[in-house]
Amino acid sequence: MLIERHHQITQLLDLLQDYPVAAILGVRQVGKTTLSRQLVPHLPGPVTAFDLEDPRHLERLSDPMLELEPLEGLVILDEIQLRPELFPVLRVLVERRPLPARFLVLGSACPSLTGSMSSIRVRRPLRWGNTFGLSD
Repeated sequence: MLIERHHQITQLLDLLQDYPVAAILGVRQVGKTTLSRQLVPHLPGPVTAFDLEDPRHLERLSDPMLELEPLEGLVILDEIQLRPELFPVLRVLVERRPLPARFLVLGSACPSLTGSMSSIRVRRPLRWGNTFGLSD
């Protein structure tokens, strides 16, 4: 059964309006990807999603600056903990003005990921776990 999470979607929309990068962190299989998919219809512009467990998406990101720089709207990077080397690229991309794209990163909560996020302007990540939803 798919549950629409209006409160969490509103939180994410607010974060993405105020910050160039938002993050949803949590353990595997709790619905981070599902929540990001439920967010898409509420967005005004284009959305590009990368699943970093998909070899085809990894191939597209073999030169991340070349792939990500021209994108506009929202860019979703799912399983970001698998490619922590993307954070320096994101740091460069979110410093551009005007800002053509915002980023939503999804990943498993781990100390190395949280440390990598500190190099870019990410508001305290939203935690997603169990059946309780987002809490910050």
